[in-house]
Amino acid sequence: MHEFFFTLAILWMVGLLGTLVLLASRQRSAADVLMSVDTLGLVICAVLALYGATRGEAGYLDAALVLALLSFVQTVAGARFLHHGRAFREEKDHQ
Repeated sequence: MHEFFFTLAILWMVGLLGTLVLLASRQRSAADVLMSVDTLGLVICAVLALYGATRGEAGYLDAALVLALLSFVQTVAGARFLHHGRAFREEKDHQ
């Protein structure tokens, strides 16, 4: 019974993935694309977590966790780049 609901949830998430890809490709501003790609990464994490729970394998959950961490870093770096014009602070020469 649970497997049916997991399969239904995975199919729903795959539909969301298709919608988010279309949404990300039609955005005009860089900030909107950044948020669309961030949401896309989170939905992929959810698909990996659901699939891992369905199969009973922990490797998919590990991959979802790593993807979520990378998605967070990507969003922070992208937002800093959009706001400051650079992703990381430049080092000054100390003399």
